[in-house]
Amino acid sequence: MLILIGLGLGKGDISAKALESIKKADSVFYEEYTASIEEGYIEWISKTTGKELKKIPRTSMEDNLKETVIKAKDSDIAILVPGDPLIATTHHILVEEAASKNIKTQIFHAPSIFTAAIGESGLDIYKFGPTATIPKFSKNYKPVSFINTIRKNLSNGQHTLILFDVTEEGTSISAETAVSTLLEHGKGAVGPETKIILISDIGKEGQNVSYAEISGILTGQKSRKTGSACMILPAGMSFAEEHAVSMHANSSI
Repeated sequence: MLILIGLGLGKGDISAKALESIKKADSVFYEEYTASIEEGYIEWISKTTGKELKKIPRTSMEDNLKETVIKAKDSDIAILVPGDPLIATTHHILVEEAASKNIKTQIFHAPSIFTAAIGESGLDIYKFGPTATIPKFSKNYKPVSFINTIRKNLSNGQHTLILFDVTEEGTSISAETAVSTLLEHGKGAVGPETKIILISDIGKEGQNVSYAEISGILTGQKSRKTGSACMILPAGMSFAEEHAVSMHANSSI
C-alpha cells in the first residue's frame, strides 16, 4: 500500500491515525521540496513512532516515480509530505500511478498553507484567483511568469495567494527577497504604495500577519528575520474584508 501523510504546518499537526499508520509501515520516507519542515519535527515523529524516516529526493518522486510506487506493491510505504499531501501535483501523480498498477493508497490529510493563510488574512476564499509562486532565482533560471498570474487576477478583481519557492534542500527564499522580486518585476501591477498581507510562521509559535504597503514591508523585513512565509495581494475588497484585514494593519512587520 502507498500511504501519503500530511504533516500540516508545524510540529504536532500530524493526526493520531497517521502516527499509528507510520508505526505499522514497512518503510517511511519524507520530502521537503514542496515546503520546508519545521526543525525537529522529523526527529519527533521518529521518536514517537520508533521508525527511521529517510529523506526522499525530488528525483525519486518525479523522475523515478514508477520505481517509487512499485515498492508499495508488496509492502506498506509511507511518504510524509508538508501541509496536505494532495495539494502538490506530484503527489496526485503518485496516486494515479498506484491506481494504474492496482496498488492501494491511503491518504491522511492535514492543515495546508492554502486554507490557513487565506483564513488568517480575513479575505473571502471564494474571491481568490490562481495561486502564484515567486521562484528562487539562479544564474540561468529567472522565470517571471508569476507576474502574469497576478496581473490576470487583478484584472478579474481576484485576490492572489503568493507562495515563496522552496529548494530541494528545504530552504525557501526570504520574505524580503520575495517582496523585492514582486516589486521589481510587477511594474504596472504593483508599486511601493501597494498594500499586501505578509504572513510568516503560519501555524507556529510566533505567527505574524501584517498588512502594509510594500515599502513598509521591505523596511520592516530588513530588521526582522522570519521563518517560512507567504503573502497575499488583495484586489477589490468588500466592506467586511476591509474591516477584517484592517485588524492586521497595526501588526509588527
